[in-house]
Amino acid sequence: MKNLWIQKAGRVFKNVWFLWVLCLILNIITFSILYFKIRPEGQSLALKYNVLAGVLWYGKGQNLYLIPGIAAAISIINFVLFKKLRGSPEFYSMLCLFASLTAQLAALVSIIFLIKVN
Repeated sequence: MKNLWIQKAGRVFKNVWFLWVLCLILNIITFSILYFKIRPEGQSLALKYNVLAGVLWYGKGQNLYLIPGIAAAISIINFVLFKKLRGSPEFYSMLCLFASLTAQLAALVSIIFLIKVN
């Protein structure tokens, strides 16, 4: 029973396209949350928040789009590296994939925390 589950998980992770689609969906969710919840149009908003010191940076609301934009750029670069490293040991290509997924999750969490501040 346990061996069957491991085999199914191995087949799923061989086809990693669903994780790349998950990265894309997380980026779209991050952009849409930012647009619909905060609506950073021109007012001054908190750009960086620290629990101990409070708001550290204020700036234009459009600068908040840099957070998911940088995460998207990291995902694009990692996707190109993933395609290039496909023939080499599988660890390197998977490392690119999970680094991209981690960047998307970090961007989503940071936007959620900035929503609470703004």
